Amino acid sequence: MTELTSPYDDLADAYHATVDADGGGLDDPAFDELVGDLRGQRVASIACGQGRDARRLADLGAQVVGVDASETLLVHARRLEQDSPRGIEYLHGDAQRLDGLADASYDGAVCHMALMDIPELEPAVRSVARILKPGGWFVASIVHPCSKPPAHGEFVDHTTGEARRVTGRYFEEGPYDSVTRWEILPRVSYHRTLSTYVNTLVAAGLVVERLAEPVGGRPVWREAPGLLYLRCRRMNLPPAGDS
Repeated sequence: MTELTSPYDDLADAYHATVDADGGGLDDPAFDELVGDLRGQRVASIACGQGRDARRLADLGAQVVGVDASETLLVHARRLEQDSPRGIEYLHGDAQRLDGLADASYDGAVCHMALMDIPELEPAVRSVARILKPGGWFVASIVHPCSKPPAHGEFVDHTTGEARRVTGRYFEEGPYDSVTRWEILPRVSYHRTLSTYVNTLVAAGLVVERLAEPVGGRPVWREAPGLLYLRCRRMNLPPAGDS
């Protein structure tokens, strides 16, 4: 079996130093609103990185298992858990398979700002549906599909001075490279249309209940959404071949 690695392996130390180095956890009101009251719930944090969203889930009352493909990011996550125990378990695993997580064993799952970095969406989404209990929920956040970062930064309308986001090649799905991505992030991400995300979720039995497009702090994100949040519910699918 091929050893599991991640593009974040070589970036883990720089990423950790920039993102939640003190271990305080995720600060994202839109995320908090969508996950809701987690007391007594068992929740999987998928592509958890160095545990920022896993720590927030635990602080909201959940029993958390975090999974990530980067062993070097998990080193930071486990050290922070040792320094400030929250009862989080961290597993080295592929978000496209979730092999270490049992079927129908989680009340909820999250994937915060990671689905667009996972090469294969369909197996990842089906793995999420597999581990959820019937009626379980899934919250994900992604780079907004209409806001795929341009190759050469943001466009400024010089008649008004306003920042604009240029949307081009929207229907060309697949990997893309952008020089505007933070240096602490892998260069390549994966663009998919909004319909691809929604249809893939629904096909896996994850029916979208809510969407959120929060207004961001940067000028361009006040003109057009930079992020998209989804909350889904696990529905039972009919057996294969049934109408």
